[in-house]
Amino acid sequence: MLPTIHRATQRGIAEHGWLHSRFSFSFAEYYHPERMGFGALRVINDDIIEAGKGFPMHPHKEMEIISVVTKGSLEHSDSQGNHGVINEGEIQYMSAGSGVRHSEYNPSQSETTELFQIWIHPNQKGGEPLYDQRDFNTIEQTNHWVVLASGDAREHSIKMRQDALISTTKLKSGVTIELSTPSDGKGRLLFVVDGSIEIAGNELNKRDEIQITDKKSYTIKALADAHLMLFEVPL
Repeated sequence: MLPTIHRATQRGIAEHGWLHSRFSFSFAEYYHPERMGFGALRVINDDIIEAGKGFPMHPHKEMEIISVVTKGSLEHSDSQGNHGVINEGEIQYMSAGSGVRHSEYNPSQSETTELFQIWIHPNQKGGEPLYDQRDFNTIEQTNHWVVLASGDAREHSIKMRQDALISTTKLKSGVTIELSTPSDGKGRLLFVVDGSIEIAGNELNKRDEIQITDKKSYTIKALADAHLMLFEVPL
């Protein structure tokens, strides 16, 4: 099957004054019947939170929630007693398990917070809610893949309740990197956080994505400096 490309201009949009969101898949008031997720991957939300604003306490259940902060800070509190501030370059993980309530706020009174919120369906029902956060600022990400989250905590990544991988790389212009073949039953979604790349004869730019369900390996070439996120998930 040929890869499927979704352009940045095809993403859902929500504007709430204090929150500016772009959705890769159906979420909240944005609904697209053909965009309900990609295998176990349910959400890639691109959020900008205005200074001093945020999400009040609200519930989640049976979902793996990963927040990748790309600018500013995010303050988290939950009903399990966890509290922390996640800064630029850090990753927050919450497994909602049998049920948890949490809040997320931008603690700055002058700067916006920018983040990706990722939801992945877990491979189990219920379970005790879990929380973790990890600083990836000291890990070199240039021109090679770094695993942010996985089902087996490989390469010091955050462990989640799903046999999936979230990886990232920051490519210098002109550099190529391999997208290796996936494990059985897995699909790959490559998301361009920033920059420009070429893959399978297609040019992808900032916030474009390509969904790949075949078993082929691919070469990615950076047409400009590029920041990528790669999701390998059960289909």
